[in-house]
Formats: sequence, structure tokens, C-alpha cells
Amino acid sequence: MSKVRSFLAEQLKIRSEVGLLRHLQTVDHLIDFCSNDYLGLARNTELKQLISKDFELWFEKNQGQIPFNGATGSRLISGHNSLTETFESACAQMHQAEAALLFGSGFEANLGLLSSITQEDDIIFCDQLLHASIIDGIRLGKAKKVIFQHNDWEKLALELAKYPKQRKWVVVESIYSMDGDKAPFDELVRLQQTFDFELIVDEAHAGGLYGQHGAGFVQELGLSSKVFARVITFGKAWGNSGAVVLGSQILKEYLVNFARSFIYSTAPSPMHVSSLLSTLKFIQEQDELREKLQQKIAFFQKHARHSNWKKSQSTIQTFIVPGNTEVRRLAIFAQKNGFGVKPIVSPTVPNGEERIRITLSALSEEKDILRIIQLLESNL
Repeated sequence: MSKVRSFLAEQLKIRSEVGLLRHLQTVDHLIDFCSNDYLGLARNTELKQLISKDFELWFEKNQGQIPFNGATGSRLISGHNSLTETFESACAQMHQAEAALLFGSGFEANLGLLSSITQEDDIIFCDQLLHASIIDGIRLGKAKKVIFQHNDWEKLALELAKYPKQRKWVVVESIYSMDGDKAPFDELVRLQQTFDFELIVDEAHAGGLYGQHGAGFVQELGLSSKVFARVITFGKAWGNSGAVVLGSQILKEYLVNFARSFIYSTAPSPMHVSSLLSTLKFIQEQDELREKLQQKIAFFQKHARHSNWKKSQSTIQTFIVPGNTEVRRLAIFAQKNGFGVKPIVSPTVPNGEERIRITLSALSEEKDILRIIQLLESNL
């Protein structure tokens, strides 16, 4: 075995010995309590038919003029077309933003935005529980990073006060992926008036679910003008993939010129963009599904009584099971009983806060919600 292969094998062995070795595993045959398909749109047959119809119409109109299977290049070379322009314009309008820029994924969007927007003398303040894509984007940027305790706006105020002259940025998620709790927007806006910082909000777990016709939590709170940039991802409530950065037209132009994950990535294919445009029209009409989802959340909260539940008002509910070994055991037990759940182990979460993360959907059946609650509570 070569030295490189030996090194790789040794690293995998070490990870296996400490119980952190990851495996790819299919769960599509199990009752879904782990996907981010919050409105069930990834399986929605009506949307599937709309996507097919819309793309067929677009293909007939543009046959022989624009590639449809592949983008053929990055947006700055050959991958840009009128369909993408139409989607970005409609997406910006839906979210009450001046402009939108499409990326291939939420990871690419956060990486491109946060690595390019800050400069050497800037200070960027990060909530402790930010997603890995945000952290990686900040690491690649030039600003000094200051981490504050999760949702502790008082500690954030103390940190902001230390840098009166520097340009400052604060990065939060509207809904956090591990605890399902919300950012303290009222307090953040008050701090913004005092300390004059730019606010960036990742709306991954809020887009499609909150606001007018699913335009997000920032829009619901009427704070669009207070936020420098929002990231809306399409791999969750939208049931698709990709993401946009929402902001000013000058921000869009800046990212086209400086966001490396945009400049050097092959563009989403026209087929993909067409499906996003169809979904954009469809998701705005799904107030009934959004209401059903809120009913399922309320049902869950009513019946989840064990003290280990770290309940939230969102689709994300967590059952604390301290210890990587124990949380893996309980997850495997639930899977053997037909439930698609996954263990969240340390160091992804702090030691002692390992958990089973339950994600609810508008399609979740009440009998299944009761069964998973009872199974976890009785086998802890």
C-alpha cells in the first residue's frame, strides 16, 4: 500500500475507533423524519407535472438556440441565459429584494458571499451555532472573526462595543438547524441602530415556510431593508436544490466579480433552472400546506412530554441522548422499527448534547408522530 493510501486508511481507522466514521445510507424505504422536505414538494406529483409542462414549453420555444441538458460552462462563459435571468428576477420580486443571484447550492452561496464580502480591517461576528458552509466562507475571508454564544445578544453587544471604528458584520441564521430556534431579530435590529453593522441572514430553514407566500422569516418580520444579504436555499422546503443570495443590485454585481464559488462553477442547467421557476410559482400558492405543517408542529409539541425533548416552534425537534454510542444505538433501533432518523453526534454538537434530530413535514401523519415519540421516550 502506498504512503498516501496508508495515511488515508489510518485516518479512517482512527475515526472508526472513536465512533465517528460516516457511512452513506439509504432511508427512502423508511418513514421520513430526517429529510428537510418540509412541505413534501420533493414528492409532489402536481409539482412534477408542472415542472415537466413548463420545461417542455420552454424547450419548444428555444429549440436549437439554447442548450437544455447542460449549462455548458460557468455563467460568465457560456452558462448564462434568459431563463436564469427570468428566475432571478422573479425570485427577487417574491422575496421583496432588489436582486437575486443563483448559485448551485447553499454551500456555494454562503462560501461565495462570506469569503468575498469582508476585507482585512473588518470584524465579522458569528453566532456559535452557524452552519459549516458559513464558517468555511468566513474562514476564507479576510475579516477578523469573533464568535458569540448562541443567540446571546447581550454578549454580542459587549463584543460589538470593543470595535467602535471598524466596519462590522453580524451573521445569523433565521432558524438554526440543530435546535430549531429562531434568531433574536428584535434585539439585533436595536443593536444595529447602536453599533452600525451589516446583517447577513441564512434563511435555509425558513425559506418557503414563513412570510407572505413563503418569502421567509425576514420578510415576515418586515426586516428586508435592515438585512444586507439573505441566503435562500432550495433543497429544503422548496424540494429542489440550489440557492440564491438576495440583496442590492450592486451586491449582485460585486458577487459576479468576486465570489469565486460563482465565477468558477458550472452554471445550473436550464432544466434545473426551469424546475426552480416552476417551483417558485407553485410554492407561493401553498398556504394550505404551510398551515398543515404548523398543525403537525403543534401536535408534536402537545404529545412530546419527556424532559429530553428540546422542543421548538419550528419543523426541527431534538431528543437529547448524551453520548455518541448511546445516540447511535437509539437511532439504529428506531430505523429497525421503520423510522428514518439519524443520530447527531459530537463534535457536530457539544459533548453531552448528542441527539436524535426529528424533522416534521406537512405530510407527516399524526399516528407516525405519536409512534416515534413513544419509541424514543420508552427506549432511552
